[in-house]
Amino acid sequence: MIEFLALLNDVLQAVIVIFGTAVVLYHLSRAARSAIIRPFTGLIGFVVIVYLAELLVSRILNPQSAHSWLRLEWIGITLVPAAQFHLSYALLATTGERGRRYSLFVWSSYLLGLSFLILALFTDLIVGDIVPSSRAPHLSRSPFFWTFTLYFWIVAALSMRNVWRARERTLTSLTKQRMSITLAAFLAAPLAVFPYLIITDSRGQDESVFFWIIVIAGNLAVGGMFALLTSHLVYFDADSPDRVIRVRLFKYMARVPLTATTVLLVYVLVSRNDPVMGLPLEVALGFAMVATVMLMGWGINEWKRPLERLFALNDNPDVRRIQQLSERLLTTNDLHQFLESVLAAGCEVIRTPTAFVAAITAEGPQLEAVVGHLVHPETALKTADLHHLAQTGAGNGDYPNLRTVGNFIIWRDFWLHPLYNKKQDLMLGIFGIRARAEEPDLSEEETAVFSRLIHQAESALEDRILQQEVFVTVEGLLPEISALQQRRRKAAFGGLPILTAEDTPHDDLLTDDPAFSKMVKDALSHYWGGPKLTDSPLIRLKIVQRALKDHDTPQNALRATLVDAIELQKPESQRSMTTSEWILYNILELKFLQGKRVRDVARRLAMSESDLYRKQRIAIENVAQSMSQMEEAIINNEASSQ
Repeated sequence: MIEFLALLNDVLQAVIVIFGTAVVLYHLSRAARSAIIRPFTGLIGFVVIVYLAELLVSRILNPQSAHSWLRLEWIGITLVPAAQFHLSYALLATTGERGRRYSLFVWSSYLLGLSFLILALFTDLIVGDIVPSSRAPHLSRSPFFWTFTLYFWIVAALSMRNVWRARERTLTSLTKQRMSITLAAFLAAPLAVFPYLIITDSRGQDESVFFWIIVIAGNLAVGGMFALLTSHLVYFDADSPDRVIRVRLFKYMARVPLTATTVLLVYVLVSRNDPVMGLPLEVALGFAMVATVMLMGWGINEWKRPLERLFALNDNPDVRRIQQLSERLLTTNDLHQFLESVLAAGCEVIRTPTAFVAAITAEGPQLEAVVGHLVHPETALKTADLHHLAQTGAGNGDYPNLRTVGNFIIWRDFWLHPLYNKKQDLMLGIFGIRARAEEPDLSEEETAVFSRLIHQAESALEDRILQQEVFVTVEGLLPEISALQQRRRKAAFGGLPILTAEDTPHDDLLTDDPAFSKMVKDALSHYWGGPKLTDSPLIRLKIVQRALKDHDTPQNALRATLVDAIELQKPESQRSMTTSEWILYNILELKFLQGKRVRDVARRLAMSESDLYRKQRIAIENVAQSMSQMEEAIINNEASSQ
């Protein structure tokens, strides 16, 4: 029984280490920009150190190695109070209460924690020799241990007091609820890491069933409290709506720590059993690990949407409509594939080898799809004013080589058919098919089928135009929506002072300017030199002024800042030139940092130029958002240090 409880406790500690490490990794990219996430990440990291050391010590056979790990465990034990106090002050600061004395208290707590850490690592003033135990070895206490204990719980109490004050200063019901849950879970860290076994300084307690029940119950409580703390602190300093944050966290936790935990449990179960069906242990473990990873990936992908609805993660009707729209959007590649199918069907009906569809744009005819061989199609199309021809008809002397026969225009060795919108008042493009005779000689059956194909091509081009209009409208709204989300987040905790504050100097509001994304685009377009970089308003940003300390000119400082913002777009996976997650970063890196031409970039990334321009807009918006967050982080840090 005791052996089983000890194993169960080890598994529980491993699960806490896995989830804690996953939380740290999840917040790592935000830690540098968020005054709340930074101490929270540190707090979780210190707790993970303690649990990892305890887990390893319980399995180490060499007493000397166990003694070293128990010493290293104090890295987490001594610094948890300081990180917790830092986090509590950051939460209090979100409600508008800042002061130099609070910042001084934070630094003092870290200095005291480091002092105790040095004493614990290199002297015997706090802890002494190892107390041997078969399953729960620990260090003995020394005279200064009680001094550390006093510091530990005083700082923990002050942290709770700060969170209580932050809760009292919140105004809305949602923020008060989150602060209340945060306050209830705030004792998780000190309860998790404080070395209770040192107080008893007794031997043989690990042979008691009651001891292991208490330890397991404590770890379960700590794990639950950390889950609550993580699920509520994730909303702080976040620009995205709550529903987006919930879905991101849910997906990440399911794919990373939950999968890792399941693999660990399968490993423990398989490794502690006799060979399965006569297979050696290593073979059984290999099959079990691979099967577990595959089944977890399949299960998460298969049950993602039902679980989202079950937990009401993304159940808003407006969100569902946006999701349906996203899933049914006609992308440029989709349009080309569909038009190629239409052209292939047209070639089959007319019994001709070549056909094409060209869209009429402001820059002239643009080839959308081709089946068969077409010599210099874009040049040929631009030399013939097909739009004007279709509107005025042939035979006016301007185009002696062109003539109209029925619904077709005879151009070179092609039959052309104009494509119109549903109201027949706007020409969308041209359907061209290689002539099989001097004049169109379609039968009634061929004419009927060809008319249906013409209608399909017209519908596809019109739908694409409607979507582009929607995109333009949404892009125009994005700056205002982003600004509203930022005001919503700040007002949730700042209340009246935020909503009624006078405008701050223009420098501080540069990132809120609706033209901020255009400023970023202009600076990137002249990255290698030009007036849009030299005279860019972005030079006034605090992040650029700070970078100026390491660079000789403001232009180089702005270049370095742009590079930092672009690097934040880099995915964590291995680089690929064509996968969707790498496309935006590759566009930024090839187009702006390497200065390659649009045609070369499009060819390298295996996409059309029109699709490249559309994705480039999204990439620049992401860079602008990253720069805005970097600027806000510096402003918050300066405010918190005052």
